[in-house]
Amino acid sequence: MEILGPLVEWLLRGSFEGTERNERIVYDVAKRYGYCAEVTFLADSALLTVEGRAYSYSREPGVPPLNQVTAFKRLLQDLPDLSEKAAAEQLRQIAAMPPRWNKAWQVLGLVLFSVGFGISVQATWQQVGVSALTGLLVGGLVVSGRMRLAQPFIASVLVTGVVLLLYDNGVLDGGPIQLIVPALFYFIPGDAISAGALELAMNRMTAGAARLIYSTVVLLVLAFGALVATVLLQMPPSVLFDVTVPGNLGPFEVWGGWVLFALGVMFVFQMAPRDFPWALGLILLTAAAAELATRALGDPFGTFFGAVVMTIVALRLGRRRGVPPAYVLYLGAFYVLTPGSHGLRGLESWIGGNPIQGVGGVADMVGLLVAIAVGMLVGATLTRKG
Repeated sequence: MEILGPLVEWLLRGSFEGTERNERIVYDVAKRYGYCAEVTFLADSALLTVEGRAYSYSREPGVPPLNQVTAFKRLLQDLPDLSEKAAAEQLRQIAAMPPRWNKAWQVLGLVLFSVGFGISVQATWQQVGVSALTGLLVGGLVVSGRMRLAQPFIASVLVTGVVLLLYDNGVLDGGPIQLIVPALFYFIPGDAISAGALELAMNRMTAGAARLIYSTVVLLVLAFGALVATVLLQMPPSVLFDVTVPGNLGPFEVWGGWVLFALGVMFVFQMAPRDFPWALGLILLTAAAAELATRALGDPFGTFFGAVVMTIVALRLGRRRGVPPAYVLYLGAFYVLTPGSHGLRGLESWIGGNPIQGVGGVADMVGLLVAIAVGMLVGATLTRKG
């Protein structure tokens, strides 16, 4: 049991990859070292039975440092040549790896993350400037490590407050919501939403429902923070409206935004530099596939096709030695499909007194969730071995 207990705890840290995959890894490792094991994963807990003895584990799921995920893939590939004791020691060392990027790089990463995504929301220089400013505020809050559980709410109040002050002073054009969302995008649990929808599609009802409920609560907290900001600034909620400004950025700047976004993913989520070109390639491929399919057949099909392409490429490449694992490849691409941002924009529009527009945004999110879940299911089926 030197390896199985720590292995289950490790997998729970990144359980947004899905419960089925985690169970398969535990079964394979148990078989390698001669254990008769049964394991059941939920969203934040697991029950492991080995030789008639049961062990329970509970961990808060999240995004593990991506350099550790890459090292874990190498460990799994090397298992045939390792004793159980050596494998357990390597797993311990992986879990103890220091951050690849220090706090200054992480703040820069959140700025790039916000700016890069912001360009996809509204391709204007105004969006670039506001996203950089609000991304800097969120970056400072996140790396401080203080009030971690309340960070989404605090960030929403701060970002909304800054944008509304700029709007009230006549600095901004269009609606504030599109300028608020990019800096808060870090807190939107896009991977949890997508994993939850996929697990429901695979009849993993408990884990899938738990993830979707958690994701909905996070979106509600972010939306409530925006409402609190209007109260503190003594502005009516109607100031939260969603009106697009015509873009003034060219194709080079728009696609360059995804490069900035990919750099942000690398710094924020501790990706190893050697993994960056692979992740960037899949982000650009997913964005291009979704864009082309959307232009041809509409948004839901574009998202579905992007999810199929993303899943097939990530799973096929992720099996190869010397290539980052699938999770490292598709984490950034997940965000490209952005179901959570539609939900947040819809909720904030609702708060702003536009219930029809708000319901439309939430409905868009639900439609994209289904498209992503089915797309990933199709992609995984097409790449399944045997």
